[in-house]
Amino acid sequence: MPHNISTNDIQKHTKSISDTKTTEVSNLQNHIQEILGDTHHTFLQGSYKNDTSISDINDVDIVAIRLQTYSGTHSTQPVSSSIIWDTIFSEIEQKLRNQRLYVWTVTRKDKCIEVKTNTFKADVTPAVQIGTDPKEDPIAIYSFKTGIEKINSPRVHHKNGVAKHAATNQNYKPVVRMFKNWTNNHFSSSSPVSSYHVESLVHVNPNEHFYNDHAVSFVIVGNHIKDLVKNHNVFSPAIPSVCGTENIMTNWSLVDRQIFTQKLEQSLGLALQALKEPTANYAKYYWDQAFNL
Repeated sequence: MPHNISTNDIQKHTKSISDTKTTEVSNLQNHIQEILGDTHHTFLQGSYKNDTSISDINDVDIVAIRLQTYSGTHSTQPVSSSIIWDTIFSEIEQKLRNQRLYVWTVTRKDKCIEVKTNTFKADVTPAVQIGTDPKEDPIAIYSFKTGIEKINSPRVHHKNGVAKHAATNQNYKPVVRMFKNWTNNHFSSSSPVSSYHVESLVHVNPNEHFYNDHAVSFVIVGNHIKDLVKNHNVFSPAIPSVCGTENIMTNWSLVDRQIFTQKLEQSLGLALQALKEPTANYAKYYWDQAFNL
C-alpha cells in the first residue's frame, strides 16, 4: 500500500551490522578456536551468525564442542570413560584466562562462559556431541541451575532461517531485525520476551506476510504474532522454535506474554496510523511513536 513513511525511517530498524563489526566478530571466534585448539570445534550461533542482530548489539554467542565427548543423556555412542560438566567448563575457562591477545574478563554463567572485552561480550557455550559428527546437530549443552543436559540445534536454526529468507524474497531477516529493535526500544534489559522468542514468532508467519515494503510487513507480521500469542492456551498447537525442536510457549510466563502483546497491540495501532497519514510529518510521528522514539 502507498504511504508516507520514509525509507530512512524504515531502514533504521531493519539494517544489519556493519562489515567491520562482522569481521571483528569473526576474528574473535577464530581466536577462541585457536585458544581451545584441536580438542574443540567452535562456531558462531545466535543473532550474529543468523544475520538477525540489531546493528548496535555487541553480544556474541559461540559454541565450543568438546570433541569425542558424548552426552551421557542423549547420545547412543559407546564411551569408555565419563567427564563431568564442571570439568568441561573449567577446561575452557582456564584456556580463556591464559590467552594474551585480548584484555578480557572470564566469568562462568549458568549455561556459558562469559568473556568481556572493551568491544564485545561473548558467551562461550560448552557443548558435547550427540552424534558422531561434531559439525552436525544436535548437540548437548548444560545448565548448572537445573542440572539438566539439553538438546540444542543451532545449525538447524541457521539453516531454517536461510531457507525462510530465500522463500520470502530476502525479507525475513530485515523483519526479524525490525521486531528486535522494537523490543529493545520498548523493554530494554527488562524485556518480557527474548530475542529467541522474537525470531521464532516472526519465523512462524506465513511467507506471504513478508513484503518488500517492511513497514507493511511490520503490521501484518505483528498482527499475526499478537493474535497467536494472545489467543494461545493449553489446548493450542505448539509454537515452534526456528529449529523446530521445541515449543517456545513452554517457558514463557502468562504475565510476560500479556505485557508483550499489550505493548505490541498499541504499537501496531500507531504503525497502521502512520501508514494511513496523508503527510510525511505525521507519518513519521506515528511511526516513531510505534517504535518508542
